[in-house]
Amino acid sequence: MTQTADRLAHEFPPATRQDWLALVDGVLKGQSFERRLVRTTGDGIPVQPLYTADNAGPAVGPLIGPRDIDRPWDLRATIAHPSPLEAARQALQDLENGAASLLVRIDPTGARGVAVADRDDLARALTGVLLDLAPVALDAGFLGPQAADWLGELGKRSPQAPLAFHMDPLSAFAEAGTSPGPVESHMILAAETGVRWTAPYARASLFLATGRVVHEAGGSEGQELGFTLAAALAYARALTRAGLPQSEAFQRIVLGASVDATYFNGIAKLRALRLLWGKLTQACGVEATARIEARSSARMLSRLDPWVNLLRLTAAGFAAGVGGADAVVLAPFTEPLGRPTDFARRQARNTQLVLMEEASLGRVADPAAGAWYLETLTDQMARAGWAAFQAIEAAGGIISALQQGQVQEAVAQVRQQRQQDTATRKSGLIGVTEFPILTDAPVELDTTDATAFARPSPKVQLPGPAGRAEPLAPWRAAEPFEALRARAAALAPAPVALLATLGTARDHAARVGFTQNALAAGGLAAEVLAASDVSRTDARVAVLCGTDEAYVAEGEAAARALKAAGVRRLLVAGRPSNQDALRASGVDGFIHAGADLVQILAECLEAFA
Repeated sequence: MTQTADRLAHEFPPATRQDWLALVDGVLKGQSFERRLVRTTGDGIPVQPLYTADNAGPAVGPLIGPRDIDRPWDLRATIAHPSPLEAARQALQDLENGAASLLVRIDPTGARGVAVADRDDLARALTGVLLDLAPVALDAGFLGPQAADWLGELGKRSPQAPLAFHMDPLSAFAEAGTSPGPVESHMILAAETGVRWTAPYARASLFLATGRVVHEAGGSEGQELGFTLAAALAYARALTRAGLPQSEAFQRIVLGASVDATYFNGIAKLRALRLLWGKLTQACGVEATARIEARSSARMLSRLDPWVNLLRLTAAGFAAGVGGADAVVLAPFTEPLGRPTDFARRQARNTQLVLMEEASLGRVADPAAGAWYLETLTDQMARAGWAAFQAIEAAGGIISALQQGQVQEAVAQVRQQRQQDTATRKSGLIGVTEFPILTDAPVELDTTDATAFARPSPKVQLPGPAGRAEPLAPWRAAEPFEALRARAAALAPAPVALLATLGTARDHAARVGFTQNALAAGGLAAEVLAASDVSRTDARVAVLCGTDEAYVAEGEAAARALKAAGVRRLLVAGRPSNQDALRASGVDGFIHAGADLVQILAECLEAFA
């Protein structure tokens, strides 16, 4: 086969990058190559449209060794129902239907997790779960040390129980912006608790070092990686001070990462995390294999057209699998809306099962190794992550960097750019800004009243002043458009905009389609009518749709007529050359690619108030 391919290739002249660039220039017709075809990541890393041996960076792989073909990673299901008994039922259902481990989210109030306030509550939530066979990880915030003690007691000191205490006070502090007592005291307590359980549980992991809070706040890949490394080093130092040998301290830490629908970025980020972990442990003079738990991103999910979340979660699962995660947690597709039903939970499990058993992602060890694009992106992300890590350490470590606001300021800059890209539809969201559906049917949710299971929270306050920092609050890209749709849904009657057309259907079809899609992103339906037929209208918002030539010839007269007919807010689709004259004729604004759609839609909705 190879010889045949070689013979066929010899019949054609060799293709060079210069040949390709010449063809691209013909298509671009003078437009900027960098502006049209090169995009950048949140760290400013340029992503080229084509990578070859000439412009690729250094090869860093392979970074992931051979894995189990049938079960290349640990399928981890989240347990968060407020009722401990219902949580136990869901846990067994997950384990019996494909999950290999559990992530138990603890919240005594029941609002964000299982209402667990002591060991007996946790025992009820894990009824029937064999702790020496099924790994159980915890997500308990500042309750982490107490939850670790509860889980440790339930494990009955079985040395083979693969418990994952997942204590992570740094993430709890960063997200809340405060701590019940000094953050340093919570670090010491968590480390001492972890060390106490190392002897009875040889396979237990103690801390989860993750930059997830940075990711969910809108940060870049490099910022997330830097935060993860800084947290891991802080936890390793705390464990060492608590009496654990440095080599074992690193081995007892699990690394966390978020994966979203931009799967190439996710693959490169996970590979970069392994690369950075090797560099960090080498610098500390220890050897410790990276263990990575990847969780699906909440910031990519939407309340609008939630079925599209299934596609986003599948892409995230693909990135985690190909990127070499050891454990993968995918959220139910209804997560932004409320508590999931059994159906949504089944979808979260089956997505991973399909990726493992049908897509066979475990059959190739580090499939990204050798790919010029992904090798280059891995190297560049690793460099950005190391730079972010060094900046945090230079500020005195992760706690000091948070208290000084250094991390938050850097994340805010990236989030602001992401918000702008979403508002201008540079980064489109299917079902939100692209192809929105106004008649979306609601999905089924679990409507259990969490307050019925609320328990008094155990004391987590430690002596001393509370830690303070600007919180890294979670953010979702779809939120501005969700707010607009909510405003539109509250209006009676439902808002309808008039699309006043100029010329034939061939002349205005493209701009009519563009405008319908853009208005629907804010909950506005559209009625199409020729501008010449509008003598009197109840429409409060209208958009002129036609060619630039038609705007010059007929636009000003049409604008005056629409305003006289009763239109309160008048827009023009496009960026014609006679914008000043159109504004003088009554046009209020222009809707086009690159415009701030959030602001435009908000102003349109005001016309219906």
